[in-house]
Amino acid sequence: MIRRGHLQRLAGSLVMSSFMSVALSGVFSHLEFGLSWTWLQAWWQSILIALPVAFSLDMIFGDKLRFLSGKLADKAASAWP
Repeated sequence: MIRRGHLQRLAGSLVMSSFMSVALSGVFSHLEFGLSWTWLQAWWQSILIALPVAFSLDMIFGDKLRFLSGKLADKAASAWP
């Protein structure tokens, strides 16, 4: 049985990697091809490549990066009056 914490991490990684894959592959393929059928085809292919890569990277580095961003946010918050 999967513990709740593991399931939340998997779901969070899937949602974040999906969003970032769709958004960034869409932006960069649009810059390359413009708004066209070629762009849609390239976008779809890019998503299929980017999603597993982004998900894997988030599973490997996600906790450490979230910890680092929390530390940076705390440091920034303490610097503000």
